Amino acid sequence: MTAAPVDLVSDMQAIEDHWHEGQWMRLTGQFSEAEWSEHEAITMSALIVLGLDGMKQLGRRCLLEGAVELV
Repeated sequence: MTAAPVDLVSDMQAIEDHWHEGQWMRLTGQFSEAEWSEHEAITMSALIVLGLDGMKQLGRRCLLEGAVELV
């Protein structure tokens, strides 16, 4: 799962929009407490995965730039 930084930003925006939709559903009684908890867990897991992917990309770029400087 490697994406361009722009893709990561748009993905994170989509997840945030999904989270806001879940908040609205909870406030209007369309989600039970258990469903809301599951929605929260899925949303936070997705954000963590995207964050880790972003750090992986940044680390790879730093390593490659460092290798180029050594040559």
